[in-house]
Amino acid sequence: MVIRKNALFLLSPLLLLAGCSGDDDVEKDEKMYISSFQKKEIYEIQQPAKTNISRGLIVSNMNNTLNINEIEKGLMSLSVEHFPPTSFYMEEGQYVDKKLINQWLERKTEEGLGLNPAIETSTGNVLDDEKENPLILSHVLEQNYINKKSGNIEGMALAISLNEYYDIRVSDDDGLIYTDQVKVDSNDDDVNDVEKYGKDIAEDIVNQLRNNTTIPNVPIYLTLYQESNKNDIIPGVFLAETYIEEGKVRIDKWVDIDKKDYTFPSDALYSLDQDTYGKLLTFKEDIQKNFNHLNPKILGKLRYENGKLADIKIEVQAPLINDTELIGLLQFIGTKLNGILFDYVPVTIRVIDQKQDVGIVLWDPKEKQIFAKPI
Repeated sequence: MVIRKNALFLLSPLLLLAGCSGDDDVEKDEKMYISSFQKKEIYEIQQPAKTNISRGLIVSNMNNTLNINEIEKGLMSLSVEHFPPTSFYMEEGQYVDKKLINQWLERKTEEGLGLNPAIETSTGNVLDDEKENPLILSHVLEQNYINKKSGNIEGMALAISLNEYYDIRVSDDDGLIYTDQVKVDSNDDDVNDVEKYGKDIAEDIVNQLRNNTTIPNVPIYLTLYQESNKNDIIPGVFLAETYIEEGKVRIDKWVDIDKKDYTFPSDALYSLDQDTYGKLLTFKEDIQKNFNHLNPKILGKLRYENGKLADIKIEVQAPLINDTELIGLLQFIGTKLNGILFDYVPVTIRVIDQKQDVGIVLWDPKEKQIFAKPI
């Protein structure tokens, strides 16, 4: 049987099937399915699209692209519960500008708007002062939500980004530059000082926005994001969320967000979930053994929500793979995945050739099907 490049394979939990189709409508349906499965609920962008008025500032304020991607995508994902994509467009922030963000990032003074800790008592050593009083607030990301029918903004979402580690770069009066890094929460108690500080300043931010007559008086969804270290290979985490109704300033309660990412392979994942780790390790070793000539590398990202495995994403890096090898690899991945199904956990496996996606395998726990397709 000749398998065409656009074929979609459907692998049920009991049977491996290979199907092929040259029909444009089927091809369109396949792409729509893969898109909706991977992205789940997504927002349409209000047109004509507007850029964030603080565009570019997030790159200088946050310590790596992993954290930037996570806070931008994560804020949209979390906003779904309050501003459903069926009723709202998403629009880049139009009210919290660079000037205001930079004012918030300054240290607290009696006359200023700064929200970072003040240096109450100076030691005379600039590096020691910075280490004793680390900057915690690193950025504030704004997104707006536009009612599709009225065209009016009816919601605002804010992510307050906080440093878990403060990367110090400071100069003294002689112009000498000192660098260091300090962990913000260095105590051994059960209190996350990063989260506590974020909650302390959140109401100040809301209050300043409510007092600005140029900013629409709409409901605000607000969340706290803790950045990972700049050299970490996984992003940070969202810590807590709150919802402030239209016209209100006071934050009545916070709700914890328990969503954490783990990489595979890693000691952290092994310590957390040995059963899942063992399944993925067997999966990895089987691919490497049977496709040894491709020298494949297998890397994974697993998300746990409220202590339970919620999503698995795997990259199979296979440089210079040809079409025949790709078909064989996709079928093999599907067969192996069929043997280690995670009943309620979606799995996305991307085959990558020199940084370009060439194939995809999906396990859909709702449809109880494995879908595999060259791209």
